[in-house]
Amino acid sequence: MLNKKVISIIALFGFFSFSVLVYFYFVQRDFTKNQREFVTNLDTLDNYNSDITSELLKNALYAYNSQDTIAHEYDLMQNQLRKLENSNILQHAAYASIKNSIDKSIKNRVNTFLGEIQDFLLLNAAVKNSVVFLSVHVENALTLKKEDRGIYIDAVKILDSFKDTKKTQDLDYIRHMHYLLHSDSKDKRTQKFIKIFNLHSTYLMKKFPDFISVTKKVLNNKIGKLLNEERENFNHIALHDFQFLDLFAFIVFVLLCIYFIFLIYLLIKYYKTHTKFIKAANSLQYSLTHDSLTGLYNRSMFEKDKKELDKPAILLANIDSFKEVNDVYGNDFGNSILKDMSKVMQTYFSSISGTKMYRMGGDEFAVLFENRSSQDVFEIAKKLEYLIANKSCEIDTIEVNVSVSVATNTVKPLLENADFALKLVKKDITQRVLEYNKSLAVKENWKNNIETINIIKSALKEDRVVPYFQAIVNLQTLKIEKYEALVRIVLPSKEVLSPFFFLEIAAKTQYYYEITKVMITKTIQMAKERNACRFSINFSMKDIINEEIISILFALFDANRDVASRIDIELLETEAVVVDDERINRFLEKVHSYGSKVLIDDFGTGYSNFSYFSSLDIDVVKIDASIVSEILTDEKKLHMLKSIHNFTIGMGMQNVAEFVESRELALSLKELGIEYAQGYYFSKPLPKPLDYDTVTL
Repeated sequence: MLNKKVISIIALFGFFSFSVLVYFYFVQRDFTKNQREFVTNLDTLDNYNSDITSELLKNALYAYNSQDTIAHEYDLMQNQLRKLENSNILQHAAYASIKNSIDKSIKNRVNTFLGEIQDFLLLNAAVKNSVVFLSVHVENALTLKKEDRGIYIDAVKILDSFKDTKKTQDLDYIRHMHYLLHSDSKDKRTQKFIKIFNLHSTYLMKKFPDFISVTKKVLNNKIGKLLNEERENFNHIALHDFQFLDLFAFIVFVLLCIYFIFLIYLLIKYYKTHTKFIKAANSLQYSLTHDSLTGLYNRSMFEKDKKELDKPAILLANIDSFKEVNDVYGNDFGNSILKDMSKVMQTYFSSISGTKMYRMGGDEFAVLFENRSSQDVFEIAKKLEYLIANKSCEIDTIEVNVSVSVATNTVKPLLENADFALKLVKKDITQRVLEYNKSLAVKENWKNNIETINIIKSALKEDRVVPYFQAIVNLQTLKIEKYEALVRIVLPSKEVLSPFFFLEIAAKTQYYYEITKVMITKTIQMAKERNACRFSINFSMKDIINEEIISILFALFDANRDVASRIDIELLETEAVVVDDERINRFLEKVHSYGSKVLIDDFGTGYSNFSYFSSLDIDVVKIDASIVSEILTDEKKLHMLKSIHNFTIGMGMQNVAEFVESRELALSLKELGIEYAQGYYFSKPLPKPLDYDTVTL
């Protein structure tokens, strides 16, 4: 037997060797991780640069290429630059030159590049929209009078020059081009066509030089070259660190060899003690995987086994009214019931291959199946339930009839779904065995939907569907000129439900149209009472294509012509507006005939897009809340708002900023020239319009 001094020396040496190993591991791990992180950040930034340059080229050449990918890559490139700057390895003094180069050279070049992208996006959108508009507009020349159709040929030549210039990025196509149309025709349509064409042609001639200049800048950036230079510099410095780690690794290897020689000696010396330890470990392992009362596998073993099965199925059985058995006869009696039930189930499943049984805790047992169909497991469960229901347990001369509730499942998550089905069985006295399927959760949804539909039905019957009115303020005069009518349901308890709780479900029923009728009628009635304001009513595609709704709307307009001119129609963004549908155009034309206006809601997201304005006669654009609410903190959103504002002004339309909830935001919008604002800062939706017509900032 080794003396205590030798054992202490071996232990200390082992601890020292282990400490050196741990230290080396962390040093090597951190260096490798930091080195890989930096190289990955460098490569990723290079990839983003290549990707965004490719997307910019596509957008410069193609008329209908989306700019969403560029915006996404723009954000990624900004974030990746920050990651590169904050790379952990750059905090070490050895890499100070790399950090300095990134901070000064690469960062400045990337930021300049990102700024140029912003300029490109604005110019590209402007040029692209005008070219697309002219393409549609030129086709209208075919409908001019025969003697004026020569204008079509001139217009096509000019348009082709613009398209060639955009495709080739060469100003020679338009440098000496006569880009304005002219005709002595007295026809008003002809002169209107020429006026609109010349307006966009002049705009393109002004924008093309800037557009081509900024395109060449973004396509010829030197970011890739700079990144390659830094990659080479970094690899040169990192090579010295790797050489140091190699030497350190050799030292650690020698120490470990010495330590393992001592360790082998100790293992041989204490073989008998080690054998006893193994026996004790086996006993501990058994207690960790088995239930001490029944001898079955326990829940932790269930979780382990479940992960190893390719196609598992589960049977979950729970003893009915087991708590009452414990309360009446005591815990010892209850434990005897559990042991007896486990034996019955073990006997039953011993004849069924591919099964393993577990006690999950309390009075719940589980059985795992491998490669069994859901139908087979369900049939096995029914037989088990029948077997137990027809068997009595006798404990200490007391006979007790035991029944079980059983659930089966093959759908992941295995245990959670089976437990859900078991809870349903416990609530339903008509069945004792249930197989889980996805329709069980659907039933809950059906129940909620039916309750909501009943709320809508009773609200319509009892005249509790009402409009709430939210003020729309002229930011320049601070006068309340308009109100948007928003649907609400007033419950018998006087609680007011917003459309979030019922409108989506109502849209799937006939009650949706009844709600629309109520909103039209009550909004017009309110307009009669408040003759100094305009009111807007939300209309969806479902409303526009419904003949009954349209008939009711225009019948009320005819009966209230003095009010109709102050009732505007707000096209909801939740559905795509089919701009080439003749019904839509007829509807908008008739709305305008009464002096009403047409608004596009939530512009800047979802289905809303610039194509509306080349085909639909839109008066007002409501800028989406997701843009407006973030302009104070998100520079990109601010640029988007400015672009939309400039576009609406250029198209002769009004604009409304939604979701204005602070004075700071309202002041900023006013300074930007936004015409109208709507939001809780001015007024939340109310049962009636406000008693005053002017607000303050």
